[in-house]
Amino acid sequence: MLGMKSTARKVLVLLHAERYSRPGLTRAWLQNRMWINGGHYHIQMAFRTNEVPVHPPSKKLGQALKERVQILQAEIQKYTSRRVHHNPYYAPETPFKSDFHRLARRLCGKSIGLVLGGGGARGLTQIGIIRAMEEAGIPIDLIGGTSIGAFVGALYARHADVVPMFGFAKKFAGRMASLWRFALDLTYPSASYTTGHEFNRGIFKTFGDTQMEDFWLEYYCNTTNISKSRAEFHTSGYAWRYIRASMSLAGLLPPLCDEGSMLLDGGYVDNLTVSHMKGLGVDIIFAIDVGALDDDTPQTYGDSLSGAWAFFNRWNPFSSHPNPPTLAEIQARLAYVSSVDALERAKTMAGCIYMRPPIDDYGTLDFHKFDELYQLGHQYGQEFLQKMRDQGVLPLVEETEAKRALHRTMAPRRASI
Repeated sequence: MLGMKSTARKVLVLLHAERYSRPGLTRAWLQNRMWINGGHYHIQMAFRTNEVPVHPPSKKLGQALKERVQILQAEIQKYTSRRVHHNPYYAPETPFKSDFHRLARRLCGKSIGLVLGGGGARGLTQIGIIRAMEEAGIPIDLIGGTSIGAFVGALYARHADVVPMFGFAKKFAGRMASLWRFALDLTYPSASYTTGHEFNRGIFKTFGDTQMEDFWLEYYCNTTNISKSRAEFHTSGYAWRYIRASMSLAGLLPPLCDEGSMLLDGGYVDNLTVSHMKGLGVDIIFAIDVGALDDDTPQTYGDSLSGAWAFFNRWNPFSSHPNPPTLAEIQARLAYVSSVDALERAKTMAGCIYMRPPIDDYGTLDFHKFDELYQLGHQYGQEFLQKMRDQGVLPLVEETEAKRALHRTMAPRRASI
């Protein structure tokens, strides 16, 4: 393939008997195939539990004829009745999750992507929205995430199912809500208030030694490389390390070292990576923003500012002047200038469906409100998608199992020979 010097797109399709890829298996296939330039895809090839050999051993004539008759009867019944009892397959329960449909959409440029933004505990609402998307029959082909969105997106990309994703996320939220774990991880704040050890354990217990290449769905997360002053997107390597780097809020966690570079939260450069997802050839993008809103209150303190006046103005309930920003707030706004600009451009990008659940009343560390945030996201997702369906702008997706069941009420007409 390398000698041909072809510019054609070359992809690797890995067939699995189950919807699971063993950690490290994908890298073993990719490392010796440098000519692959179009990515790789995990596909489940359905098979029957009682496999019939291609060349069965010789049998008696009567038994062979009997089996031929049974096969012929099954083939005839397939075209005359919908109630055909096949042997069970190990396949996805919902038809819109078909791996072959996903591969076809990807090759034809009709993929549906999901971009998850960062926002701390507010990102737990994204789990409920993903569940609402599953219930609506909307397939997800690619996932990109930032900060908590990198964590939630990786869970779904790994399992391609919201049920195991819910369990892992709830367990992680319980660890994050523990004040004892936070207190035991405190250290002298030379670079951060915590060592990051407990946070690393929580991420590793969720993903283990799984690599991003082994995720069932295509996935990426972004980080901010403060050593080289640029944004980086990660699609390979140990998942827990780059997810941890994407969630590393400056001051709370130390930067993660990666090949000599220091990586921090990707939200400092782009908290909602819609432009990068669009560059991957995705047709329709669902973008879920859970970041904090910027305070754009007009300031009237003039050309100079007294610290004493600002202090008393902050605690004076009768003052008509808005509170000037503190030094920490000014530094935080400077850190997110690039991210805010990217967010505004993402909202108006063609093919982007922007979603923002009502999470303004929740804080970044409200992980103890997991169930409440999950239900909030699920309800918002249902209402948002229903409104799109009523307006006729919901992307065309495959028929769900509930809709297919409606067609089974009428017996199929027998075709005359």
